[in-house]
This record gives sequence, structure tokens and C-alpha cells, in this order.
Amino acid sequence: FTGFGTQIETNMRTRVKFCGFTREPDIQIAVALGVDALGFVLYEKSPRYVSAERVAQLCAHVPAFVNIVGLFVNSTVPQITRILSKTPISTIQLHGDESWNFALNVKKIMQRPVIKAVRVNPQTDWDEVAHYLDQLSGVLLDADSSVYGGSGDGFDWGHIPSELRGKIILSGGLSVDNVKNAIDTVAPYAVDVSSGIELSKGVKDAEKMRLFLERVRG
Repeated sequence: FTGFGTQIETNMRTRVKFCGFTREPDIQIAVALGVDALGFVLYEKSPRYVSAERVAQLCAHVPAFVNIVGLFVNSTVPQITRILSKTPISTIQLHGDESWNFALNVKKIMQRPVIKAVRVNPQTDWDEVAHYLDQLSGVLLDADSSVYGGSGDGFDWGHIPSELRGKIILSGGLSVDNVKNAIDTVAPYAVDVSSGIELSKGVKDAEKMRLFLERVRG
């Protein structure tokens, strides 16, 4: 199968991305626990922002087969290109107001997997989501918050059409307390968490990371 957006009909395990890293010790713990992907926020207005140079430092000792994801918000192609040239980012996550066509263009130009975030609300066009889902490497569903990710807000999973549930990346307000219910209810391809595993913004809680992965795998 080709990526996040296409799933073989089988009992595949749920992938896990921890996002918003700013410290080496947190990354070391996450990797030791077996997380699938590490996310870094390249959006300067975020409290979890890290520069391209800092991402390179943080990822200097990340082992093979751990996906390094860069989160961008309304960045231009030249801005994304500049950051990718300085970092080992392997997957691009567009978490702003980017259009679907922009996401496809970034995928073509950068020759890297692209994930597009969708903030779920009553106006969400699920036919549009379904149309583009298999053209990108993933569609991430998040809460319709006033901030771009990491708000801790959730949304009603009942809005997600049943035929899309096994293909999407689920985010928005996930925590140790609700991730098992999320997987039982939605059965997503992957889950993405930031604030739900933190002591404070950008500072991860080792026990919450351990418990989160334990609940996912359980």
C-alpha cells in the first residue's frame, strides 16, 4: 500500500505520532518507547516552535525507521524548501489553511509524503476529503480551534463517515484517558497527539507517553 491514505483491509496496528518536541530527552524516551513518528512545529507563532537548525540538532541521533515530520502553517513553497534543505524532515504536514491543490503541488515539488490537516466542523466537505485522501499520503482530522494544532480541543468523532475512518489520521484532544475509546470507535490508520502527553507546552511527560502507547497497543 502507498501511504497513510490507502489501507489494506486487515487488522493493521494503529500508527502513533507524537508532535511538538522541543527537547532531546523527550525524543529519546519517545523513540525508546517505539513511537512511529516525531513531529516538529515550524510555525513561529506556536509555543512549540523550533527553528530548522534546532530540528537538525534534535534529530541528530534519531535512529532509522522513525519518521520525522515537519508541521508547517501557511508556509510558501520557498519557505518549505529552505527548511527541508536544513533538516532531516521526511514527511511534510500542512496544518494551516492550505488548499488541496497546494498540498498536491508541494508533494510533487518536494518529492516527499504530504499530510494535510482538516479542521472538522459542520461545513466539512467529506466528499472532498474522500476525493483527495488517496492522492496525498494522509489526511489528518483535527478540532476546529482558533489555533493551528496542539490546542487540546476535541471534536465529535461521529461526524467522520464510516468509509473514511480506517484511512484517516485522528488528532484533536487525544489523551491517555480517551485514546482507547477513539481507536475502538474510529479505528483510524494513525493517531497524532501533542498536548495530551505534555507537562507543559513543548515539554513531554514520560509517563503519559508510555501510557498513551500502552493504551493504543492494548
